[in-house]
Amino acid sequence: MKKTLLLVATIAAMSLSANAQWLDFSNNSHRFSIGFQIGQSAVGTDYSKLGLGMSIQALGIHVDFIRVVPEHKYDNHVDPSLQYNDSSSYNINLGYQIPVLPWLRVMPLVGYCQTNYGVTDMGTLNAETSENSTTLYHDYTVTPGSRKHYFNFGVGLSIRPVKYIDIYGVYSRRAIYGGISINLDAFVDDEDFYEE
Repeated sequence: MKKTLLLVATIAAMSLSANAQWLDFSNNSHRFSIGFQIGQSAVGTDYSKLGLGMSIQALGIHVDFIRVVPEHKYDNHVDPSLQYNDSSSYNINLGYQIPVLPWLRVMPLVGYCQTNYGVTDMGTLNAETSENSTTLYHDYTVTPGSRKHYFNFGVGLSIRPVKYIDIYGVYSRRAIYGGISINLDAFVDDEDFYEE
């Protein structure tokens, strides 16, 4: 309890000393960030695993996506006698950034989660080629009737320690993840465009 009171007092002192405005929604009109995130997708299901994703924040709207690929899909071993039980999942969320302080935002979120159970066939090998690289992968087949859909909801917290970077975390019913985003509007030279 003492730690919570100390944290609240510290935040209040920082905001008063900086003459910060509480709940200044006009700040949202000049914010545009792109981020990358890592965390757990499909939390609370049998297929919860670590995944990667990305996010976009523009005009106060926050959209993010996190995906888990089948564990053995990109394994470099080939064995025609092996088939692994595998799973995949993804979460997509939509929210709005509430600017508590110029450097602190709270984001209520709603979204969707999908999980799939399937089999990775280690006897197959496919190649996906781009300009300078080739990615090898095995066939992953979703088991019929195994796909499940979930409603997701939660809250995120975004902190801007410097004007170029946002650090955020999300806790929701079906996903827990955190990320870092680059604040692209901070690179604009016009001082009237961006004010903190």
